[in-house]
Amino acid sequence: MSATDDSLNADATTGRRSPWRTDRPAGDAMNAVPAEARPFQGHRAGIVTKSVANSVDLGLTIGAVVALYLGWAAVLFLVNPRAFTFPQTNFAVMLLVGGAIMTLYFWVSWATVGRTYGDHLLGLRVVGWRGNRMRWLPALVRAMFCVVFMIGLFWTVVSRQNRSIQDVVLRTSVIYDWEVHPGGPRHPEVPNEFAESPAEPGSDGQAGRQPG
Repeated sequence: MSATDDSLNADATTGRRSPWRTDRPAGDAMNAVPAEARPFQGHRAGIVTKSVANSVDLGLTIGAVVALYLGWAAVLFLVNPRAFTFPQTNFAVMLLVGGAIMTLYFWVSWATVGRTYGDHLLGLRVVGWRGNRMRWLPALVRAMFCVVFMIGLFWTVVSRQNRSIQDVVLRTSVIYDWEVHPGGPRHPEVPNEFAESPAEPGSDGQAGRQPG
């Protein structure tokens, strides 16, 4: 296990600096973060937070598929209103279209801003093994992996590092990051000592796991 991977679990309460936390004075971005959530900045998120974020993204994808279907129906109606009937579809086609939309959505979101809309609402960010924003090719691989093997998310429940199967294989992490970083990707300073992470905020109720 690399020091880079373990460094995500630095204890905010001991004064050791988590690699994704900054020492700059609290500005407008940090002032918007609830005080009780600030100690979790830069730590890996747990299963509940990630599940809620993914549920939001799934809802957006379903909405996009429905909108696409209704748009196609509207085109058919405009072309021949007298003979109009709603287009026939099957579940397999809708599943493929939805998967393609979600893959594109994940890919562009992670490669450009590092987070989807669901991640934004929950204060999450997806980062690469160096702690910087993912590049386009790794982001595409992760997007496809997440869509094809969604159940991999639940490896977070048993992982001592709060990582999904996708994170383990691709060496990525989903961290708490409520701040805006206009300067682009950051390359974190990796600390030499690690401690237990605090419990995940919200309803998870789990203490952070000690790195193995």
